[in-house]
Amino acid sequence: MIIDSLQATPVSIPATRTCAWAFGRSYGHTRTIIRVRTRDGLVGYGEAPGDTASGLMAKRFVSRLVGASALDRETARRLGLGAHRDFGYLADPAGAVAFAGIEIALWDLFGKATGQPLYRLLGGPVRERAPFVAYAYTVALEEGHELEDVPSIMAGIAKQQVAATGASIFEFKVGRHPVETDIETVAAVHEAVGPSVSLAVDANLGMRIDDARRFLAAAGHMLADVEEPVATLDGMQRLRRDFGVPVSTHCTDPEKIVHYPAIDNLVGDINVDGGIGGCMRMAAIAASMGRRFWLRSNGETGIGWAPLCHFGMACEEADRPAQSLITWCEDDLVDGPVWLVRDGGVRPPDKPGLGIALDEDALERYADLYRRRGAFTRFDAP
Repeated sequence: MIIDSLQATPVSIPATRTCAWAFGRSYGHTRTIIRVRTRDGLVGYGEAPGDTASGLMAKRFVSRLVGASALDRETARRLGLGAHRDFGYLADPAGAVAFAGIEIALWDLFGKATGQPLYRLLGGPVRERAPFVAYAYTVALEEGHELEDVPSIMAGIAKQQVAATGASIFEFKVGRHPVETDIETVAAVHEAVGPSVSLAVDANLGMRIDDARRFLAAAGHMLADVEEPVATLDGMQRLRRDFGVPVSTHCTDPEKIVHYPAIDNLVGDINVDGGIGGCMRMAAIAASMGRRFWLRSNGETGIGWAPLCHFGMACEEADRPAQSLITWCEDDLVDGPVWLVRDGGVRPPDKPGLGIALDEDALERYADLYRRRGAFTRFDAP
């Protein structure tokens, strides 16, 4: 199969609930939908975060990849990115993120060419369904809420989401509101979901070390994981040793994280960590270091959500439920029912490749929204 064309379409899709977190808030997500077409008429779908991938597709990847084999993913990676990545100015993170979206499309094409679902190409199912947490952003006070209402609002969301998803873990944002409010919120959520559901929180590096200490001293006994409570790996390690609460980080560089053995868990990203294949390798590396590995969610449409589901089916090391934001997306751009988390997870259909079909009308609708309003950012004003 020879690549005949690449097409990238930026879309802006509103969220069904404001995305409020430590450093800002957003009202939706901007993603780039990628289509790779072969000379024999097959089309593979991929997705990248933001809108940068669209410009890179035309300026860089089309000339390098058209005419290459769609089945030789590593050859395509070298053609698109080169053999090595620099540590500094030439590190090219934007190119790597964009290519990961292309890599998803190449996996989709491989599945369609062989008639196999992606999870079988990754080695076959190791569990009945890909496990996911129930996940929620915190409350945006700018919408008229009072600070004292945050704990009860989040407790209500937690109870509803756990009931809907059947998830064994509820994960939510902290670090935006005062520490006292976060402590009260953890207590309220813990009471709402009961002892059979574990709690995890994500501070997005947003707490000062003293605030993180106060938070963990009061709420740590109710938490199964705290993701990036402070902005340094050394600070995370010290908090883990002082309070005994498992800590996770998005730092997936083995040469860095090896120096912080107290950090328990690594949270990967398909677009950041070398695509689907890169995350399979990273999960194995994490396991060899005695760490758990799971994937973050980043406002994907159904195209970007599908590889998370296939990965969770096939990656033996990814036994801890991954993050999930598909519930809060206004439209997933995919024909048919949304792959919502039910009974604690998602089982992709036994269809070739990603197992999805693009909703062309929805794609055009949200591409038009992107053209009219531009990109959603993490710091949008109302």
